[in-house]
Parts: sequence; structure tokens; C-alpha cells
Amino acid sequence: MAEIGEEITIKRKKQYGLCSKLWCLRCMNCCKADDVSILTSRNRKELSVKLMAKYQNAIQLNPEEIQVLDVLILLYTLDEKSWAYQYLYQCKLISNDESPRNDLEFYIPQLMNYLVFHEEMLNENISQFILTSCIHNFYFAQLVYWTLYSISAIIFNNQVTEFQKVKLYLQNLIKRMVLNHETNYEIKEQDEKIKELISTYGTPQFDQNSLKCLILPEHIQLSKYIPLDQQEGYDFMSCINFWNDIISISDKLKFADPKIISLRADLSLINTRLPANVYIPFVKDQLRHYTILNIVVQETKIFSTKERAPFYICLEVYNVEKEESKFEDKRERKNSEFNVELSMLSDFKSQSNLAMSQVSNQSLGVSECYEIELSKKEDQKKTNNVVLDFEKIGQEIFGEDSNQISERIRQQSPYSHFRSWRLVHLIVKTGDNLKQEQFALQLINQFQMIFQKERLPLKLTTYDIQSLGPSSGIMEMVKDAATIDSLKKKLNSIDKDITLSLFFKKYYGSNLHKAQRNFCCSLAAYSLICYFLQIKDRHNGNILLHKSGKILHIDFGFFISISPGKGLEFEKNVPFKLLSEYIDVLGGTKSEMFNLFRKLFFKGFVACQKHQDQILLLVKMMYSGHGYTLPCFSKGESAIHELESRFNPACSNDGEISVFTQNLINQSLDNWRAKWYDKFQYYFQGIFY
Repeated sequence: MAEIGEEITIKRKKQYGLCSKLWCLRCMNCCKADDVSILTSRNRKELSVKLMAKYQNAIQLNPEEIQVLDVLILLYTLDEKSWAYQYLYQCKLISNDESPRNDLEFYIPQLMNYLVFHEEMLNENISQFILTSCIHNFYFAQLVYWTLYSISAIIFNNQVTEFQKVKLYLQNLIKRMVLNHETNYEIKEQDEKIKELISTYGTPQFDQNSLKCLILPEHIQLSKYIPLDQQEGYDFMSCINFWNDIISISDKLKFADPKIISLRADLSLINTRLPANVYIPFVKDQLRHYTILNIVVQETKIFSTKERAPFYICLEVYNVEKEESKFEDKRERKNSEFNVELSMLSDFKSQSNLAMSQVSNQSLGVSECYEIELSKKEDQKKTNNVVLDFEKIGQEIFGEDSNQISERIRQQSPYSHFRSWRLVHLIVKTGDNLKQEQFALQLINQFQMIFQKERLPLKLTTYDIQSLGPSSGIMEMVKDAATIDSLKKKLNSIDKDITLSLFFKKYYGSNLHKAQRNFCCSLAAYSLICYFLQIKDRHNGNILLHKSGKILHIDFGFFISISPGKGLEFEKNVPFKLLSEYIDVLGGTKSEMFNLFRKLFFKGFVACQKHQDQILLLVKMMYSGHGYTLPCFSKGESAIHELESRFNPACSNDGEISVFTQNLINQSLDNWRAKWYDKFQYYFQGIFY
């Protein structure tokens, strides 16, 4: 740690609020707040003894029985760490399941944080464990690489401070991985027409008429990806080089004009090197087991800002093992049948909604069961005035359905008959601290596991994100959803009297109750995490509505201890965003659905309090290393105190907690600060409210 600290200037230390002797991000003496254990407020020694007793017979336990978080606690707290190293080797290394996660791969950020910021890079025990694990599993090794590379430099006020010790460690790791993960490829003979078809697909030279040629899975010659600026490469670096090329496009895109032409030209050049042994490093849906065939260049979109140029890409991928299997995967067959059913249901829904709209136009108002607190005359007036095709409006708001996009692109692809073929949607970002965004999603994932463990119907939408460098990365794009901002702009352009509640009634029709329940369960879930993690900047550009009716939040640049406003802090003292229009969607303050919201919020609060260590431990581990280098820890130790206090209000029983949670809801309901922040965003950013 001290050696890394020597690389930080005195000026930078002052910027981070650190002592002038060395970069001591975990030095509690440097903090103004009272000392708090990096793990819990309980005595560290007692905690270690308790966990040691729990795992005295760990040699006889299966990896699934060892809680990885417990082992990390021992690693962080024990003075004599030999037991912790022994347990590390017995932990489950990776998981191909989405939830619940109890594998070391999920906690790689905390493990690498310990390695770098706790003076352990020269520790032979931990270094040997990481090396052995990387040799054992290719995916684990690459995630270790990306995590270390992401923390190998700090970017603050456009100034870069590099940690040479981390870079040296990375270089040595790469040398070992190149030796251990090199493959000798079998060269296959290919028909010239097939070879040309594969090499030109996804480029301007591709001839659509050549689709008459049938490409079979066995025609695909997979080998290492050769980066654009090199003539050769290594297997271990194949996927890393691919994503480096993608990131470099984003870096230079902000200077390009016109941007979209430059982007498509660069992506077409990358396509000349595909298919290759490259994948998307996401666990969700076992996506990393799929190989990238092609980037669909014409689907690309750019989200330009003043300083950055993030862009959207979709990729065709396939699973080699599934193609080689002689027997059809039952799950795929089921999915295929399900897609057929979806198509039939879609046709049925269109006809049903048309019939419903005809009936609705003749009626005097909406169903009494879901009547919002408006007079029947006012509701009738709006219904009669708004004679619109809400099915079509919904399509314009949510965009082309993801299944329809896949089917359209698949029909134009030479790989269309690959039965494992699928389309993946991603956003590529540079110039952002995706380490913090990735950390936020890790915590949200942990909250969702708590809800599942307690069998609560609370719904958080977790999406994959991977930091690939100090200021770059990729994230899964949520499809079939639209920001509340874009939804309101569309509705406002049609008729200013169309409220969110009215849109729900007209668009979802006979499925209104299901959509309302999805909205309720997701609203309660996000209200809880926005309170506990103090997630701010919750304008309508960062809140989305999914076609199913659930809401979801994106962009977690402000949470735990940082908020936008430069002193104004509009959202200060607002527990979470709960506007009256949300309550109207549920049916009003006296509705059964709003009563369900109150119950779910209370039950979710109790569940989070019960399992609070699963959140607090991750936060304190990250703070003990990254400290002030992550914006979310800008308030230092006091942020950890405040987080812990939100989990533990001055309540002695469930009755008092119930009163406390209902007061939070009442305090949030149409809070003037939240409403004014929406107005501020409208006047300065054009974001509708």
C-alpha cells in the first residue's frame, strides 16, 4: 500500500482528503468521524472467532456450503490469515446461475480491492491463490484482468494517476495466462464461396444475394481475434483485444464528424475479423458461453453528449456446444414453442385491444375497481376526447419489440438457421467511472437476492455491467422499456390531458391489474433501495417503464453520499421519489394496490434489516480500499455511519418499524423537493415531468 501511495502527489492527497505521509485510504486515523470496523460495528475479534467456529470442519464441507462472504470477512479481519487462505481454496469459484450468487467470481471486486489496497500484491499466499484460480478457469482469469486494469489508474478532474505496481502485476499475470491458455487450432478447409460470405458479412462488401448459400456451424473457423493495430495475438488476449478495439472506437468517436458514418465504418472493419473466439463477459443467461458471430452495423445508435459518445450495438452470437450437440436442447424447444405462443398472443392482443377500444369508446368511464380519484364526469370527458389507438402509441413509445427485432435481423443473417442463434443488445461507454456503476449493480443484485430469500414479490431489474478499464466498459441494454421522460413527451405531443394513469388503463386494457401489480412490486423495491443507498438524480430520464408495467432505474452516478446540484441539493432529505401520479396508477391512496405497496415496503424493510450485513459488508470492504477514489464515498467515514443507521432506526419491535416505514412513505409522497428537482431538470435539460 505504501509503495502505491508513493505514486500519488501531495496535491492529489489533499484533493482526496488524505494524510500527507502516504496514500492511506483505509487509515481510520485520517477520518474525522469515529472509528468504525470496516465490516460491522461488532467487535472484529468476536466476529472472526464466531466464523472460525462455524468452519472448523470446513474440510468436510462442499463448496456450496461455504459462504464466500464469510471467507472474505476472515481475509479482511484475521491477523493470521492461513485459515482464510485454506477456506478460499474450498470456495465455489464461478457460477453459471444468475441467483443466488455464492461464488468468488461475484466478489472479485472485493477480492481485488483487498489485493491492491491492503498491501497484498507481494503476499505469496494470496497471489498464488489468484494465479491458481486463473489457471483453473478462463472466465475467472479474464474478469480478474478487467477488474485489476480498472483500478490500475484513478481519473480525477481529468488528471490520471497510474499505479505502476498494479500494471506490473497485470503484466506478469498476462504472461502466465498466455502460457496456460494457448490453443492449437485445427485448420478447416472451406469452400471459397462460403469463406467469402463469412468474411464479408457485416461489411459494405456483403452481397445479400449470397444468402442463398447455406452456412453450417461446422463451416465456422474459430480462432483468436487479431486486434486492428496488430498482426498476431494470443488466445488469452483474444477477447480482451476485441473489447479494446470496441472501446477505442468510443474514445475517438467524440471527435468524429459525422459520428454515425465513422462508427459504422470502424465496426465493419472489426467484422472482417469475426467470427472469432470472443464473447460477452456476462453471467446472465449464460451469455459468456456464446461466441460473437457478427456486429449488426446498421442497427447501431449513438447517444451523444457534450463530452462523451456512448453507443448502442447489437451482436449476433451462438453457442458452439449446443450446435455440436446431437440432441435438441429441451429448453430451447420450449422457448421456440413459447415464441410461437407469444406471436399468437400478440395477434390475439391486437384484436382484443381493438375490440376493447371500441367498447371503451362507447362507455362512460373506466372500471370502478381501478377508478382514480377524479370525478366520473371528468374521466368521461377525457375518455371521450381521447379516441386514440393506444396499441400504436405504445409501439411508438417502447419501440420495436425485442422479439420482432431478433426475427427481422435473423431473417437477413446467413447464420439464421443456427438453433442457438440469438441477438444481444449492449451499450459501450467511455469517460465514465463504471467501477461505481458496477458496484451499484452488485449491491442491487444483493438486495434482489435478499427479497428472493425472504420470498417477497419485490422486483428489481438487474442488468449486467462490466468495467473494462479505468473509465470504460459495457452494459446490457434494457429492451422493451422507455424512459418516463420519452413516454411523457410522446403523450404530451398527442394530448396534454393524457396522464400516466390514463395511459396505463388504455394501453394495458384487460391486463391492467397485472400491469398495476408489476408497477407496485417494482415501485416498492426501488423505493427501498433508493432510501437505503440514497440513490439520487432520480429525474424521469433515469426512470424507465417496461412494457410489462414494472418500473426500473438506471444511472447510479449519485448514491450513498453524493448528490447532484453543486450545493442546491434539491433531493436532500427526500427518502425516495413517490409522486402522486405513481399513486394514481395504483388506483389512488385508498386503493387496494396502494395498500399492497405499503405492506411490501414494510416487509421489504424488515427483510433488508435482517440481512443488512450482506450489504454493509460489501460497502465497507470497498470503502476500506477505494475510499475517496469512488465518488460515492466522498463524505468518508460519515457515509458509512449514515448507511448503517438507515438500516437500524430507533425501533424496538416490528410495530415501531411499521410506523417508521409508513412515515417514510408519507414523507416521500409528493415531496416538494422531488417535484422541484423534476422542474429543475425540465427547465435546464428539457426532461419532462
